[in-house]
Amino acid sequence: MSTVRRRQAPQSRAAAEPRIAAALPDAPQGTRERILQAALALIRQRGNANFSLVELAAETGLSRQTLYLLFGTRAGLLMALVDDIDARSSGPAQLAALRQQGERDFEPYVRAWLEYLPVVLPVARALSAAAASGDADARAAWESRLAKLRHGFTQMARGLQADGRLRAGWTVAQAAEWILALTHIDLWQHLVVEAGWKPADHVERIVDTLRKTLVKG
Repeated sequence: MSTVRRRQAPQSRAAAEPRIAAALPDAPQGTRERILQAALALIRQRGNANFSLVELAAETGLSRQTLYLLFGTRAGLLMALVDDIDARSSGPAQLAALRQQGERDFEPYVRAWLEYLPVVLPVARALSAAAASGDADARAAWESRLAKLRHGFTQMARGLQADGRLRAGWTVAQAAEWILALTHIDLWQHLVVEAGWKPADHVERIVDTLRKTLVKG
């Protein structure tokens, strides 16, 4: 009597390869901060974010598995780096407070952003440049930051419209993009860093230009 052998179903990839998070112990306290500081140092040194998790692991003397455990992906690392810079400054909290308070005037929000911009400038420029070159991870991190900023500017433009102060010919979306363009990191880099404008002068001229172009006289 012949014996019929049952063919076992192949193990799923997920079952055969347990997730790193389940296979590794918790990283020592302070390791995350050490990695983020090393990533920031690389960005400042190179002027770009063109490094891999493998390179960063070698730079910190840690295993790749540790980096994957803590950040999951390179995009996760870059977004965590921006969040870490945010957490060390009062700027993002001030911007968030203005949004939550329902601030309807663009000026306090623009001033708060331009005060914070120099703090985040090195990382922001590195992410922007990498995103423009086709780096999907950097693009994800950069778009996440721009989305928050655009949301705030849209709220301010909507407030101008609701108060009847938005000049004729502007939509809320157009006004928000105009504010974003005039407060963009590239304009700061060109006028303040390269052309030598004083930061305070730059801020006043941007605010004045926005007031003259968007707000009814």
